[in-house]
Amino acid sequence: MINTEKRIKHPVTLSRLGHALRLRREQLGMPQSKVGGLRQATVSRIENGGDVTLDTLIGYASALGLEVTLAPIGQGTYLKPGPVGVPDRLAGDKPLDLLDEFGDLRDET
Repeated sequence: MINTEKRIKHPVTLSRLGHALRLRREQLGMPQSKVGGLRQATVSRIENGGDVTLDTLIGYASALGLEVTLAPIGQGTYLKPGPVGVPDRLAGDKPLDLLDEFGDLRDET
């Protein structure tokens, strides 16, 4: 078996991930060059929607104090970033419906 790195390549997903990670990094006041364990060029590529391995994505999220989690469809929640120094809070009064949020990513059957 050939050992190849699997990369996330869906452009809409990558754009959303990059944007969310950039917002969190900026909220923390952290420059790209100070994201632990990653080169500045890698951080820039991710934040600009470039492809990324799952391992690198998890490492970047961890460096920002985040974790990548799985939730049953329709039962996921997300944190809405607040100002620096103010704890993040759950967005909205109910869990985010991932089917609505990422509906454009559904496979057509």
